[in-house]
Amino acid sequence: MRDATAAAHHALDHHPLLQRLIGSDLTRELYAESLAAMYRPHARLERLVHQSRHCSESGLGLSARLALLEADLVELGWPAPPVPDVAPDALRGRAAWLGRVYVLEGSRLGGAFIARRVQSSLGPSVPCRFLCAPMGPDDRNALLAMLERALEAPAELERAIAGARAAFADYKDDLDGFDRGRRKMEWCREACG
Repeated sequence: MRDATAAAHHALDHHPLLQRLIGSDLTRELYAESLAAMYRPHARLERLVHQSRHCSESGLGLSARLALLEADLVELGWPAPPVPDVAPDALRGRAAWLGRVYVLEGSRLGGAFIARRVQSSLGPSVPCRFLCAPMGPDDRNALLAMLERALEAPAELERAIAGARAAFADYKDDLDGFDRGRRKMEWCREACG
């Protein structure tokens, strides 16, 4: 699954709003803006995963992190952006759901790395609950074991890959939209100001 989703994962990881988090010129304002950009896509992905019937049936110890992201934003002086209701998942089925879980829970690993860089740049007191929320080793092992069992059949693996790719693409598209809106506002301030 990792190899099949590598390009989509790379495209998201290298988005400018995420890359700035590991840069040496990070400020609290840029950090807050990047967290605000992440709020909507994370909320949608988390809701798709947690509101699915597959979540309760899985027995996985998946914990929500949206409240942590909101708390970080509030402490940084940013309101949490509104999130429209989540439309029913077009990629129904357990395998597609597992693909989304793979992306959602995998983001915790990247978050731990990013958190260290953010705290190195901005100091240890910067609100970093969302990025620092780890997945327990037992939960990670349970997820990996479930992925192996559930995705043995090639057709199921393809459905999971489609779910993961869709999750990566949705997240990136939302970051792109946030970035376009931000640039449009900057242009308007300069032109009108």
